[in-house]
Order: sequence, then structure tokens, then C-alpha cells
Amino acid sequence: MTQLLAQAPLGARRTAYIAIGFFCVLLDGVDIGAWGFVYPHLVRDWGAGPGQITTMVTAGYITLALGALVVGPCADRWGRKPTLLVSIVLFGGAMVVAATATDIVTIGVLRAVACFGLGAVFPSAIALVSEFLPRRRKALLVAIVFAGFPLGQAVVGYLAAFIVPTFGWQVLLFVGGILGLVLVPVVWLFLPESVALLLRRRSDDPRAARTVDTIARTTGVSVPVDLIVDRDPADEGDRGGVRTVLSRKVLLTSVVVWYGYLANCTVTYVLIGYLPLIMANMAMDASASGQVIGLAGWGGAIGSLAIGYAMSRVGQYRALVAGLVLTAVAVAAVAIGTWTLGGLLVLGFLWGLLNAGSNGGMNAFAASAFPTRARGTGLAWMHSAGKFGAIAAGLFGGLMIGAGWGIGAIFISFAVPVLVAAAGFALLGLRQRTPSPIGEDHS
Repeated sequence: MTQLLAQAPLGARRTAYIAIGFFCVLLDGVDIGAWGFVYPHLVRDWGAGPGQITTMVTAGYITLALGALVVGPCADRWGRKPTLLVSIVLFGGAMVVAATATDIVTIGVLRAVACFGLGAVFPSAIALVSEFLPRRRKALLVAIVFAGFPLGQAVVGYLAAFIVPTFGWQVLLFVGGILGLVLVPVVWLFLPESVALLLRRRSDDPRAARTVDTIARTTGVSVPVDLIVDRDPADEGDRGGVRTVLSRKVLLTSVVVWYGYLANCTVTYVLIGYLPLIMANMAMDASASGQVIGLAGWGGAIGSLAIGYAMSRVGQYRALVAGLVLTAVAVAAVAIGTWTLGGLLVLGFLWGLLNAGSNGGMNAFAASAFPTRARGTGLAWMHSAGKFGAIAAGLFGGLMIGAGWGIGAIFISFAVPVLVAAAGFALLGLRQRTPSPIGEDHS
């Protein structure tokens, strides 16, 4: 069974799994981005004050982090698929109800619930889909799924431009929620539970047999397939996901992956949060900053594919180290000289290409680096660390501005932790005695 999933051609069935995972992640990006178009209208139409908006934003980031923190152990204990379904129902339902809210407290609570679900969707989808992918192409295929997120953040801008002026922000939330709920029957009917996870619970699980036989038919392999799964030493014993990711054998990988994602996501949210300020200081308007953010979104979609491809060709450690080092250089470049709009457009595209691309690469790395019984926890806690990076970006960025730091100094200070993350992956690469183009796989 492991040989079939790792080495057989992709086939129509697994291509469908990738497409479903991609759309789950894309809607995650759309719905997280949609809230940014709601806040100005709450201020204008409902008279919400800056403190109320700040509270909503902060609470949303916290529940995004908590959603990812909680979902990992749940996915490892009760299954990837049911956890993903509950997460989609939470964010889709909360957004639909939020479209009918009439006061700031209600919509703030519903946003927190929606963000909890959104925080759980991404790692659940990545963990589930990654376990069906061929080993040799896993890095690139996981990167394709991840590319849905930056692409969703770019798409929501077009949706908002069409919907909000004509129909209002409530319709934007309603559409985002309904699109999420539409995914529920699709995931329920067409995306199976992880075969490796099922077999570790029961060696003759009929659901695992049906899934593997279906995959085999679409790849030209004779059926039935022998349901034998390779055991990894880290999977032995009664350890759950939490104990496994904190065990002696896995702890260094856990720390490097979680820290790397936190550092790089902090840069992501610094760019999103402070780009308008940078451009205002350069006498450029909001329209110009919107163009830069849009190009960063497209750069992120392309970058995740590019780094995923590089991981499959030159090795995952080399690709990640290079991506993170170049991210730090691109971020620190803000401090050098005076930038025109044309230069910032190029720089914005590079930010997306390298910063979001490296995030996609870390998702691909984590999908293989953690053992099956702990993959949900390892991936989800990585995403939780990334959401805490958003909180750190707002907190430390605000403190630095309040203390009179210049924009260049702020960006250089956030680039340094990314270099530390690159050093962490370099260390993991040195410890890996027999590196392969995509690294080890614990499926």
C-alpha cells in the first residue's frame, strides 16, 4: 500500500483530492481576506471606534491561532476528515450568520468563531491531502495546494471590488460563507480519510481497502492491493500526536519548523499591515499600495509552486534555506535608498514570491517531516505559530513605530529572525545523513 501511494502515477482520483484541498485552502484565503473589506464600513456605517476594530482584529488573530492549536491533536486522535468538515462548517456558518448581524458585539463574536474555523481548515486540508501524494512529487503537489491561500487573498480583492460597492459588505460575507458550506458535501463524498491513519488503528479497516483499490484502478494497478503500511520508529508505542512532536527524536524538527513559520509569517503580516504606511511616507496613495499587495499575492502563488519544484529537484533543505535567505534580503531592501512605485511593484512581487513561497515550502516539508500519527499536530501547531506571528507583527511593529524607529530599521529587525530560521533548516540538513530530493517521508 505504501509503495502504491508513494510510487504509482498520480491518477484521476488523487488529482481530484489535490483539487479539493486546493479549493479548501483558496477559500481560507478568500474568507480571511474578506474581513479587511468589512472594517471600513463598520466605522462608517455603524460608528465603530478604532478600539473596537483593533479588538476585533486581535481577537480574530488569537482565535486563528487557537483553531490551529486545537485542530492538530483532534485530527491525529479522531481523524483528518471529520476535523476538516467541522472546521469548514464553523467558518462557513459563522460568516453566513455574520452577514445578518446588526451590532458590533455580535459581528465581533461571529468573526472570532469564523477565524477559529479558518485557523483549523488550512492544516487539516494539507495534512489530509499530503498523505495520498506520490513521494517523489509530494513537495510540488503540496505547494500547489498551498498556492490556493495567496491566490485566495488576491481573488478576494476582485470579489470585493465587484460585490461591496453594489451589494454591500454583508453580501461579501454571505458569499464567502456559502462557498465554504458548499465544500462540505464535496469533502464528505469525495475526500477519504487518511489510509495510513486508518491502518494504524485497525489493520483490516474496510474504508482503507476501498480507498486504496479506487486509487489503484485510476493508476492502472491491479486490485486488490496488499494493505501493508511501513512503520516508522517514531510511530511506535502509544504516543499521541502531542507527545510525538515533543519527543526527543522529533523535537528539533518541531522547533525549527514552528519557529521558521512564525518568523516568516511575522514578515508576511508586517508587509500587509505596514505597507500603506511605507508608501504614505513615500507620498504614494492607497491605490498604489493596493497594486503592490495584489502583485505580492500573485507572486506568492507562483513562489509556492517554484519553491515546491525546487525542493523536488535540488533538495528540500537547500531550497528552503535559499528561499528564507532571499526573503530576508528582499525585506531588508526597503531600507536601501528611495523607492519609486515601479521599484516597489517589483519588490512586492518578490516579497510574495519568496516570503509566501517559503511558507509553501515549509508546508511541504512539514507534510513529510512529521510521522503519520503526529502529522496533524505538527502541521497545525506550525500554523498556530504563524498566526502568533501576526500578533507579534502588530505588537512589535506598533512598539517600534511608537519608539520612533524608521521604516527601514523596522524591516531590517524583522528580516534577522528569518535568517535565524534559514540557519535552523541548514542545521536539519546537516543532521540528515541520507538526504533525498524530497527528504524522508514517514507515511
